[in-house]
Amino acid sequence: MPDVFANPDHVRYEGSGGLILPGSVDNNTRNEVIRCRGCAWKLTVACVPGPENYCDAGIRGCPGLIDHMRVWFRPLNGEWKEVDRICLTNYEVTTLSDLENRIVENFERYVPEQVARCWPVEGAITNLPLICQSGQRPDALRWRIPVSGFMVTITTAPSWIWDFHGSSLFTRKAGGPFPNQEISHIFSSSGVKSINVVTRWTGYFSVDSLEPAAIERELIQRSLINIIVGQAKARLHCPGVGQC
Repeated sequence: MPDVFANPDHVRYEGSGGLILPGSVDNNTRNEVIRCRGCAWKLTVACVPGPENYCDAGIRGCPGLIDHMRVWFRPLNGEWKEVDRICLTNYEVTTLSDLENRIVENFERYVPEQVARCWPVEGAITNLPLICQSGQRPDALRWRIPVSGFMVTITTAPSWIWDFHGSSLFTRKAGGPFPNQEISHIFSSSGVKSINVVTRWTGYFSVDSLEPAAIERELIQRSLINIIVGQAKARLHCPGVGQC
């Protein structure tokens, strides 16, 4: 369900969740409105036609009278209050949900590909460790994208969940080949084992020069590795001739 819709009455747009206001609004108000995910907001027509209706659209630099809007904001458990007036002429109504959708759609262009693998590639046996890596670095990453005329900076860091055929491991380590044993697992039974790897990128974003806010949508990469695990064979060791 969209969190913003047009209303043909004096309310032009209304919705819930964070709203990204233009740079003409002071930063304290912009920070309050963008970060309040459970709050309500609406944009109402500021200039009502008629000889008795004063309109300050020209004073505020809004060339189109019908685009001159009053911005209303209602905090959680609070009352409606007018926080500013804006011009829609060069502003696209953009919600926090819109922004996070764009981050989700584009994040894999900016983070390393998941190239998970385990050793030994062949000849794995029970009761000996299987050693794995994600193929990614554990470093935090930062990139910038334009969204509806705003510049958005995203900062994220990875963590991993390894599911070794029902046994899970959460880690912030990337792993690697032997002798690195940050990610290892010992299977006690033989057979085909499915290993699921999830990389979860968590972090925050900031719009223009506003305060950072947490990304609440999941940024996830997945892969599957199938390993054939053989049965380790016991060998009888005799200390000397005639002693077995």
